[in-house]
This record gives sequence, C-alpha cells and structure tokens, in this order.
Amino acid sequence: MTAAPPRGAVPLRRGLLWGILVLVLLAVAVAAAWSRWGPGPGARPEPPPVLGQVPPFTLVNRDGRTVALADLAGAPWIADFVFTRCAASCPMMTDRMAKLARELDLGASGERLRFVSFTIDPEHDTPAVLAEYAAKYKAPPAWLFLTGTQAAMHHLSRDGFKLAVEPAGGPANEPILHSTRFVLVDARGRIRGYYDGLDRESMEKLERDLAALRR
Repeated sequence: MTAAPPRGAVPLRRGLLWGILVLVLLAVAVAAAWSRWGPGPGARPEPPPVLGQVPPFTLVNRDGRTVALADLAGAPWIADFVFTRCAASCPMMTDRMAKLARELDLGASGERLRFVSFTIDPEHDTPAVLAEYAAKYKAPPAWLFLTGTQAAMHHLSRDGFKLAVEPAGGPANEPILHSTRFVLVDARGRIRGYYDGLDRESMEKLERDLAALRR
C-alpha cells in the first residue's frame, strides 16, 4: 500500500508549481520587452557588427573639392546612392536623408558626423548639378554629394558597398536601377549596417546603431 502524502503537502506542491510557472511567464515577458524596446535610458547599446570595408576612393564633391575615403576617417557616416534625374525612389530617399539630417542636427555636428550621397549617373550629375540638387533639400556642408567616372561610381556601389546597380533597363522615371538602402559606416571606414531608406522602422534602427557607434 502506498502511503498518502502528508496533509498540506499537495497544496504546497501546487503552490510551488504555480510560482515556477509565474516566474517563467515573467521571464518570457521581460525578454520580449527587451527584444522590442532594447536597453533602457542610460544603458550602453551594443554596437552593430562589422560587415565589410569600404574600399579607397577619390571623388569630387558638389563644391568642387576632392574627397577621399581618408577624409572621412575619425567619425561615422551614412551613405546612399542616388541620381538627380531619378523621379521615383531617389527623391524619397533624399527627403528621408534630409529629415534625418534635421533630427541629428547635422549642420551643427561638424566633423563628428557626415552624410555622403554618391551619384550613379555621373555623366549627368556634375558638381554643379549636384550642388543645385543639394540646395533643393537644404543640405548642410556636412552632407557630401560625390561624383566621379561612371566606372568608379558603379564599382563603388556594386563591389565596394555590395549594393546592386544596373545602368539600363529601368522605367522612364528611374532608368538606372539601384539599391534604396542606406549604409552606416564607422570611423575606420567599416560597414556596420544596411537599412531600407524607405522604411520608417529601418531608419529608427539606423539611428540606434549610429548612437551606439558614437558613444
């Protein structure tokens, strides 16, 4: 015959099981909240991983200055690839970049942060054309608009930043097919993230990753 459990043992055991279940559910909830919202105020965010290295380049800015990769060393920067004759994705990307520039107060950041827009239509996008385009979006001097030869610009997009570009075959409003991603580059010229320039949540992640690099 099996002895009956002592009086009070069964309720105690049930209480322990319920307590463990509550703790497990609480842990799951905390983990979900952490995953969704990240570390709280004052916590040090984890910097994004290194995804690649930007190759050396020497190009011309909208003001006629020569700009090399080495000139961007020492601070993180955000890059994209656009062209001024694009009437589809590029205006939206540049408008999003301009909004980000205002949010980050790019005009006051000086050498601590740069934006770099590379043209993929350099035969049309001369420095003068890029200067007019930049003025339309009220781009501060810390936002560079760079051009060079077509071979150099397409090589930089495709092989340097690993972003697709097709010089022909696009629709009339965007004849050059290209990526709409923004790229976060650290102070050593290393690629730290890719972000959909047309997606709000992706842009919010870009800001968080940038904050982690700037700490």
